[in-house]
Amino acid sequence: MSHLTWCTIILIISENIAKQNIILILADDLGINDVLWNNPSAPTPHIHSLAASPSGIILDNAYTLPVCTPSRAALMSGTYPFKLGLQRGFGKHSPEGLPLNTTLLPEHLRQEGYSTHGFGKWHLGFCSESYTPLRRGFDTYFGLFVGDDDEHTQITQESKRRARAEKKENMRSRKGREIRNYKKKKNMKKGIKGKNKYWNKNKKQYHQEKEPSKKITKNKKFHSKKKKPNNNKGKQPNDKKKKTSNQGKKPNQITKVKKNNQITKPQKPSKEEKIRQQLLRKPTKFGSNIYGSKAIDVIKSAKKEKPFFIYLALFTKSYPREVSKRRGNINMDEAVAENRRKKLSEMDESVKQIVKALKTSGHYSNTVIFFISDNGARAMLDTENTNNPNYPLRGSKGTVYEGGTKVPAFIHSPGLKTGSNRYAGIFHMVDILPTLLHLAGGHPVSGIDGVNQWEAMSTNVKSPRTTMIYNIDDNFVPAVLDGPGVQPKFQIAIREDNFKLVWGQPKMLHRSYRDAKGRGGLVVDQQVLELYNLEKDPREMHNIANIRMDIVLRLKTLALNYYRDLIPPRFMGLQTTNQVLDANSDFGGLSGWCRAVVSTSCGPLDKNSFYRGRGASDMSELFYGTVPGMVDKRTFCV
Repeated sequence: MSHLTWCTIILIISENIAKQNIILILADDLGINDVLWNNPSAPTPHIHSLAASPSGIILDNAYTLPVCTPSRAALMSGTYPFKLGLQRGFGKHSPEGLPLNTTLLPEHLRQEGYSTHGFGKWHLGFCSESYTPLRRGFDTYFGLFVGDDDEHTQITQESKRRARAEKKENMRSRKGREIRNYKKKKNMKKGIKGKNKYWNKNKKQYHQEKEPSKKITKNKKFHSKKKKPNNNKGKQPNDKKKKTSNQGKKPNQITKVKKNNQITKPQKPSKEEKIRQQLLRKPTKFGSNIYGSKAIDVIKSAKKEKPFFIYLALFTKSYPREVSKRRGNINMDEAVAENRRKKLSEMDESVKQIVKALKTSGHYSNTVIFFISDNGARAMLDTENTNNPNYPLRGSKGTVYEGGTKVPAFIHSPGLKTGSNRYAGIFHMVDILPTLLHLAGGHPVSGIDGVNQWEAMSTNVKSPRTTMIYNIDDNFVPAVLDGPGVQPKFQIAIREDNFKLVWGQPKMLHRSYRDAKGRGGLVVDQQVLELYNLEKDPREMHNIANIRMDIVLRLKTLALNYYRDLIPPRFMGLQTTNQVLDANSDFGGLSGWCRAVVSTSCGPLDKNSFYRGRGASDMSELFYGTVPGMVDKRTFCV
């Protein structure tokens, strides 16, 4: 087919999809083995029906960052997070967020006339209101500011525990007062008995009304010693009314009669089964069905004249801490895996209901659905285990290996008719912003790392991306800690075409120095130099760095050029002592305890750096990096 014909097709597709509705679904900790097109036993049939349909394109080489905050920053900004100081992510007590000089995806789409709606997990900062979704381009938002639904659950449970403890203490005090009052009044009655019959009569009546219940006065010496009248007098013992075997018993005490007429109690569930059932009955206040229903409300109320953008960031991960506090001999891996499957099934059902709402409301033919995970799944099983969410890839969430960064993704639109629903080109999370903005009819954004991949995907041609960054980071230390004993501690992972370089630490660097006290000093994880040909070795089993030093040196040089744009993580080790979680808030967190950062600029140190461009509200700090090969390891940031 001629070049002119392809251009004509692209022009027709672009005209047909202009101002289409956009639904961006972001799963949490989803591995490539969690979807049906890679694993026939995955509980995602409805998602598969969209991805594998003639109107779907499966992205076989979709990449993100190793953990959630950096990947979400890349998605929203179209910029590698190491250029924003967010390459490690941050915890809920850190005064961090996306810099305010960064224009986010919903802000771009709002400028194109879209109504913008966000539901689910934010995890991009909330210490200042300026960081929160309604200040970053969303018209409506319902979800959690914090990075984990369990964080909100923990604070809620803590509040309930305190309430129960207070209630128990109040009941104990009340019980003691009632017992003391009862003894006092009984002694008074004995002391003046017979002197005033009218008074005694009323006193007796008073005691009958105010006497503590048996549940409160369990001590036998406070009970009446009078014997109950025998109403069965003159009757034979067998004349008493017989109770049925189940009468007066609790449900779990009801006996059953077997065929051999032996009466036995039903078998009680094991501790492991009880724990598993408790896990599966966990409230779904933050489940996919809740956020999915919010998206459906937007779809049903949307006018065809105004396009909408829905960002649906679902909580689909499952951690051992969800069951770690429950006692019993439970197989933790099995319990977590079962809970994961439940959450994935719930997500799949929510996607089904969203598509159904699109069709019944008449929006389906004019809507693009983009699905991707924020990073790979956490380490759960052995790499060789076919039930491993990241199988057959090496690594997991928190590492720059393929298992932590290569994720399932697809795009679905009734306007797509490519003839092939598998796209082999390299696609990075930063490419989502320019690609979706192109669908919205927006102009290309300058100064970002993402590239528009719509034409390549829709026509199944070679990706415009040949180079991508997995992550770049360095263990920057302030000048006071830059002693002669400082060891190299950095992370650089880069890919060019089929070759991938892992230089430094494969695992993410610590977010602060919080481990130094407990471990006798900051742990220096293994520093490596590894080179892989991903076309021939997608599982990263054969390190060829020693035999292809020419490629190693080329990728090192390329990486060091990117390193010059690196912003050290701001406020390392700085955390508030305020209570930042709120059990009564739908957002899960409290804002207003920090000042938002507008921008951060870093560069080499010179004589004028301390004074250039500084204002009264600016902060400045000098950091020392550890990457070998840098002539001047000093970095000055304002």
